Amino acid sequence: MTDSFKTYAVSLCFDKDSSEKVLSLQKDFSLLTENDYLVKNSVPAHITLGMFHAADGDVPELERLFSEFADGARRHLSLSFDGTDNFKGKVVFLKPAVDSISQLKELNAALHEKILSRFRAGGNQNYLPERYFPHIALAVKLTQEQFKKYEAWSQSSKATCAETYYLHLKIADISLAKCKPYKELHRINLLTDTLSAEQRHKNMSAIRSCGGKLETSLRSQLFKFGFRFRKNDRRLDGSPDIVFPHYKAVVFINGCFWHAHGWKAEQSILKSSVLEEDVLYSILCDKFRMPTTNTEFWEAKFTRNRKRDINDIEKLLEKGWRVGVVWECSITGRNRNDKIRSTAEKISLWLEEGFNAPFQEF
Repeated sequence: MTDSFKTYAVSLCFDKDSSEKVLSLQKDFSLLTENDYLVKNSVPAHITLGMFHAADGDVPELERLFSEFADGARRHLSLSFDGTDNFKGKVVFLKPAVDSISQLKELNAALHEKILSRFRAGGNQNYLPERYFPHIALAVKLTQEQFKKYEAWSQSSKATCAETYYLHLKIADISLAKCKPYKELHRINLLTDTLSAEQRHKNMSAIRSCGGKLETSLRSQLFKFGFRFRKNDRRLDGSPDIVFPHYKAVVFINGCFWHAHGWKAEQSILKSSVLEEDVLYSILCDKFRMPTTNTEFWEAKFTRNRKRDINDIEKLLEKGWRVGVVWECSITGRNRNDKIRSTAEKISLWLEEGFNAPFQEF
C-alpha cells in the first residue's frame, strides 16, 4: 500500500568548521526574517542530493545502493558559494558558484542513475537531474511578510550579498536519512584519512579555544545592531573572523590559550612598526597558563603565534584596514550573554568613530 512508503533523503554533510559557518548564517537569517524554523528544529547543515520513496521492507536494499554510491563518490570536495537567492519567496538559500554547481549536478545524476533503477523519486521533484539546483537553505517556510524583510535587506545599499557570502565550504560525509520525522540511518565519510598520529595532533593543536559558539553569538548580536559583514575572509591577511567592508574594518576573535593572552614573558608584548604609540596586545588576563611540560616547545610555539598575529595585523593596517581583537576572556564566564552584548556595543562605537582608532582590543 502507498501508506507503507516513506521518503528518504541522501545529503552531503559538511565538516565541523563549515557546518558552524552554515549554522551561523541560519541563525543570522532567523533574526533577519523572524523565522526560526531551521534553528528551532536543529536542522543539520547539508546539501540534499536526492529524495526517494521506499517501503519499510526495502530499506536494506536502499542502504546497500546508498553505500555503493558513497564508495564511488569518495573524494575531497570543496565548494564555493557566492551569494543568496530565493525560491518563490518561500525559501532563502545560499547559492553555489558555477564550478561547484557542475560538481554537485554530476553527483546528483550519478546518484539517480544508481537508485532510480530500483526506487522511485520522492518528495520534491526539483531534486531530479533535469531540474536539480543545489542549494543550502538559510530560511524556509517564509510568510509574505517575512520574505519582505529579506527582500528589503538584499536590496539595501549596505547589503552586498555576493561579497558578504563568498564562502568556501568542505564536504566530509554523505548521509541517508528518513524524512518526517528526521532520522539519520547511515553516514559514510567521503574522505580518506591518511594523516599520521603526529599530523593529527598538529591539526588538533591548531584549533582555537575560543570556539564557534562564542563567535556565532557575537556575530548574531552585531547583526541585531544592524551591521552586515563577511566571515573568515581568506582574501585578507589572517582570515579575519568578522569583516565590515562598509567601515573597512576587521575583527579577530582570539582564544586566550593559543594566542598566549596574558603571557608575561618579555616577548609577549610587541610594539607595532605601523602605530606610533600604541602597543599591540598590551591588555593582559589571567586565563592563560603555560603548560608545565615541554616548556621550551610551547614558548617557541607561542612566540611564533604572536609574531604571526602581529604580522597579519600590521599588513592590514598598512592596507588601510582598521583592526579589532576580541579576547575570549572578555566574552566568557559569568553573565556571558551580557558580556557579549557589551562587547558588541563597544565594537559598534569603535566602528562609528571613523579612523580615530586604527587598532582596538576588546
